[in-house]
Amino acid sequence: MDYSVDEIQPNVWRVSIGTVTRIVRFRSDDMTFAPWDVASADGQTLWSASSLASAFRWIQARTGYPVEALFAQALLERSVDPQSDHGHVAGESAEGDDKRAFSG
Repeated sequence: MDYSVDEIQPNVWRVSIGTVTRIVRFRSDDMTFAPWDVASADGQTLWSASSLASAFRWIQARTGYPVEALFAQALLERSVDPQSDHGHVAGESAEGDDKRAFSG
């Protein structure tokens, strides 16, 4: 079975597993603890997660395929690619964000 993980836009990832496609997208809404949406290829939201890694683990749990490992590989390839200028992944510095969210 073919599967892949690709960043199609900054903070938008496409996970393809056989005939199943999931889109993981960051929502820049400060009013939520789960800013990462997992959606079907047609845009229907299936799950919201607190981090990008959590969104990939959710997909992995439902498909049985090593999506999280593919995500890590995609990040490594992106960091080695001199053409890539994406900076850090939004929402992954959760410690600072959590402290700020509770500081009233």
